[in-house]
Amino acid sequence: MYILCSEITIGGKTFGGVNEVKINRSIHLIGATATIKVPVTAVLKQKDETATAIETAKAIKVGDEVCISLGYNGQMNEEFRGYVRRLNYRTPLEIECEDAYYLTRSRTVTLSGNMTLKECLQKCGLTVLHATGLTLKNFVIDTKPVSHVLGKLKTDYGLNIFFDMDGRIIAGRAFDIVSKEVKYQLRYNVIRDDDLKYQLASDVKLKVKAICFKKDGSKVEGTIGTEGGMTKTLYFYDVESVAELKTLAEQELKKYSRDGYEGKIETFLFPYVEPCMTAVLTDKTYPDRDGKYYVEGVETSYGTNGARRMVTLGIKM
Repeated sequence: MYILCSEITIGGKTFGGVNEVKINRSIHLIGATATIKVPVTAVLKQKDETATAIETAKAIKVGDEVCISLGYNGQMNEEFRGYVRRLNYRTPLEIECEDAYYLTRSRTVTLSGNMTLKECLQKCGLTVLHATGLTLKNFVIDTKPVSHVLGKLKTDYGLNIFFDMDGRIIAGRAFDIVSKEVKYQLRYNVIRDDDLKYQLASDVKLKVKAICFKKDGSKVEGTIGTEGGMTKTLYFYDVESVAELKTLAEQELKKYSRDGYEGKIETFLFPYVEPCMTAVLTDKTYPDRDGKYYVEGVETSYGTNGARRMVTLGIKM
């Protein structure tokens, strides 16, 4: 029998129970978010293991550090680490949280001139886990929050920008970072696959609009693919020539035009999964459809009605 368990620490105080938790992490979101609903009066576990009932709204303040661990039968995984962004005084009390992105809202920076993406992020005071080879030409920021800089980089250069659990920033193309594997078998440890669709490469009509930022910071564009279908914009960085861009764009077009699944699956809390992992999908009924897929996003819910994950699958690896 699987019994749900949680450990939620806010501002150094550990909560013995919550009404609901929702966590959203994605390579397409700069900031991961979490919403925690707790009773207006909650039981807090003190360091000496004694329990005290207090009014929760008085025990929590904006900016408090947050750590959420969830699991079954006393075995838990750390699911979120961040800060309280807002308190909504409802019943139950709703606590909105944000990961390391929260800190970028209150820190300002001034930038000017040419610099690499990594240099830009470091000047913003960020610890860089990964930054693609991109030169920012005449990049000017006049005393703006770091969050503004990240938003501009994402919009102007098509970058995927997000933080890992340790607060380190990742900025680059989707699929630059690939971590561990997680194994799923349809109709076994996958609860629902209604949003999962299998498509054949022959049925895919796709046109790729390729935007390239060269080493000197200049930009070139081009298109390949089939007219009359879906258009996908892809970004490339540090490319030498138009010929190289065409080759890279053709490779990407093949990735998106393979036989394979697209969509979401609903799963339990175990096995643990997070963005950038590789989902190994198997199906005993249709073994020819087995494959590996990049995990783009994970939405986790936990509460009195149980715990579930919605896992968004990206390209076939």
